[in-house]
Amino acid sequence: MTLLMTLLGVATEARAQSLTPLETHLKPGETAIILVDFQYPFTNPAGDSYAVVKKDIQGGMLDRTVALVKRARELGVWVVHVTEGYTKDYRELDPTNPGGFHRFGIQAQGFKTGTPKAAEYPPLAPGPNDKDLIMAPRIQSSAFGGTGLNEILRSRGIKNIAVAGFTVDVCDYATVTAGYDLGYHVYALKESMAAYTQPLSGMMLNSVYTLWSKVLSNDDFIVMVSPPKSANR
Repeated sequence: MTLLMTLLGVATEARAQSLTPLETHLKPGETAIILVDFQYPFTNPAGDSYAVVKKDIQGGMLDRTVALVKRARELGVWVVHVTEGYTKDYRELDPTNPGGFHRFGIQAQGFKTGTPKAAEYPPLAPGPNDKDLIMAPRIQSSAFGGTGLNEILRSRGIKNIAVAGFTVDVCDYATVTAGYDLGYHVYALKESMAAYTQPLSGMMLNSVYTLWSKVLSNDDFIVMVSPPKSANR
């Protein structure tokens, strides 16, 4: 009984341990939005993967993202475009790997660099005065995989990343977990993400994602990177 009481006391003390409060405001200059795979296969009705994300897109996902990016640029948040892309014969991939991520892509003959099927979503393209970063196409599932993105963000003093794009249960998730492991404060923009499989994606956002990120609406994120109200007085 004495041992049990001791263990209960330790557990109670651990639960009561105070933690530093989470940030409620992010400095725009230390924050980047990572746009993952806003490309033809997902965004164009003729794309090979459009059908699986159609519900989210018809629900306004793309329009919300365009509005989000426009406002983020105005506030000084860095916008980073990360896309998937391969040579025409997929020589950089191992087709014998039993994992399906690349095998499925090879079978569909998708994401060939320089072809219309790998093109980015035009409404998100930066204008002549925008300072977006356009990354070279990646061949890994995470936006950080073999792209040099981590080193680039570090060189710019970025501490916070907000992830948007395709899809909740594949490349968005890989980017969120990689960003967390690299030490970034990660924010998952649920209104600018599309699901590949349901109900799995919804379950992931509501539970698994909270282990690696703070899941936010677009409006809540914009509030976090906007000047505090006191600064406008």
